[in-house]
Amino acid sequence: MTERPEWAPALLTGGLVSASLAILVAAVFASASGALHAWVAVLSLVSGAVVGVVAGRRTVAAWADPRMAGPGTSGAASLIERVGNLTTLEFLALAAFAVVSLRQFGWLLFERGGTLETLLPYNYGDLPLHWTYVQYLARGAPFWPENPIVVGERLRYPFGVDLFTALFVVLGVGMRILLPALGLAGAALSAVALRRWGGALAVAGFLFSGGLVGFQLLWTGELVDYQAAVAWKNLFLALFVPQRGLLLALPVGLLLLWSWRRRLLRGEVGLPAWVEGALWGTLPLVHLHTFLLVSVVYATWAIGGRRLGEAWTSLAWAFAPATWAVWQVTDGFRVASLVGWKLGWTIGGDNPVVFLLVNFGFFLPLALAALVLAWRGRRREELLVLAPALVMLGLLFVLRLAPWEWDNTKVMLWCYLLTLPPIAALVLPWLGRFGAAVAVSGLLFSGALSVTAASLGRGPRLDVLIIREYEGVCEALASWPPTERVAVAPTFNHPVALCGHPVVVGYGGHLWSHGIDASRAQRALEAVMRGEPDWREEARAVDARLLFWGRREKAAFSNSTRPWETGRPPLASGPWGALYELPLD
Repeated sequence: MTERPEWAPALLTGGLVSASLAILVAAVFASASGALHAWVAVLSLVSGAVVGVVAGRRTVAAWADPRMAGPGTSGAASLIERVGNLTTLEFLALAAFAVVSLRQFGWLLFERGGTLETLLPYNYGDLPLHWTYVQYLARGAPFWPENPIVVGERLRYPFGVDLFTALFVVLGVGMRILLPALGLAGAALSAVALRRWGGALAVAGFLFSGGLVGFQLLWTGELVDYQAAVAWKNLFLALFVPQRGLLLALPVGLLLLWSWRRRLLRGEVGLPAWVEGALWGTLPLVHLHTFLLVSVVYATWAIGGRRLGEAWTSLAWAFAPATWAVWQVTDGFRVASLVGWKLGWTIGGDNPVVFLLVNFGFFLPLALAALVLAWRGRRREELLVLAPALVMLGLLFVLRLAPWEWDNTKVMLWCYLLTLPPIAALVLPWLGRFGAAVAVSGLLFSGALSVTAASLGRGPRLDVLIIREYEGVCEALASWPPTERVAVAPTFNHPVALCGHPVVVGYGGHLWSHGIDASRAQRALEAVMRGEPDWREEARAVDARLLFWGRREKAAFSNSTRPWETGRPPLASGPWGALYELPLD
């Protein structure tokens, strides 16, 4: 039977190159011109689209090469890489991925009772932060931007997907359309990339990741997200949906790993070197954890596969943009100071064996079994895939990559995904049909329960913003440039920040998790908002000419003397509160 040509690789590659290049061009030209102007947005999107089409066409041409369909490995691994129609299991896994993605991203933002709400609790804190970044960039923040949620700090965060979103906002597309639409697009690309990387097990394994804690259903009878109560949460819910950088970083990382596995471990045709370089070089702007992981794997495979000479081509294409991007998002490598020792990850006082079993369930035994079988069978490819995954997973139990040790999960995710193809190729055939069914069911049960419970929408109301309040505040601030910081109560979804204006100090949880010491700015904000004797000096110290006074401020600073109200009316006021220009002279 003649296999039909696949267009999925071309669409995947073209789409990812298009978005990645648009982000890189936007970052470079916004930095050169001082802000994200409309012409920068047009140039970025058009150039990204043109190069993406070229990359997609080159991928189709490469895929037509007989070597692209040549033998890679035998048994289950060759089934993973085959071209043509989907297997039944792949179809079912992709269908489940589509249904859950439609539910989660379709209800990422929805209106009810005059408010915009979100379905998933994990979105509650992250979504307003991404909204703030997008609006701040779209309103013309000076590049390289300062951090909009704390004064005196450069924005040291890989905001590439937020920058990509801002390109459309500059051109007039609304956030309520963009955020769900880009989420669905990222989910579609990720599903294709997961299937390309590891077949049905990779798609279902990511969607339904979990441990053993969900088996409580058998004696409680309650359908809830049990995985939310432990450290190793469901990856789709806890990382992919709320942390928008993964919408691009996940499919890009998987596509690079797929191509490098072909080239460096199998001696087959992969993506063109310039395509790999464009994707790899832009990754630091999108997701720094993914960039570091795939770079380590690339070096391991190049050395282990004895293909150092061939490895230089992609590195040459990626080196300049990656170096510039890493320098920018780390503020000259200052982020490296956040790395430190943390023995045990989040185990704390728990029994380590019980912790690992409850959190990771069947994953670790299956991964170790794959390592043993690969060693016994002298399976070089599987050994080179498993070794960096398991070594890095072990290191993440003694190192923390951020002040919040749970953030290690952003790299653990990749350790998990790396192990799934060897598990499918070696362990499942070794277990036999019944044993494989038991193993896969045990691996996926708890996570399947999590996404089912999270998709039913039985949780509390999660208000992202009140529409009238948001519109009133944005109108009041419309004539002020995005360089004017506003003194507000430090909350995670303040309308001033959501309108794209920088605030003196934002939500403390976001600041701490990003490794930012905002204690000096917080003390100054307290003095200003309470109207203490030195409030004018403190306002000048944090560059705050504007002050917002609304229901949040009344609750947080109820004993304030409010001296800024004396002798002058507010710049604007309404049911949402009042905006004042501080008399600092």
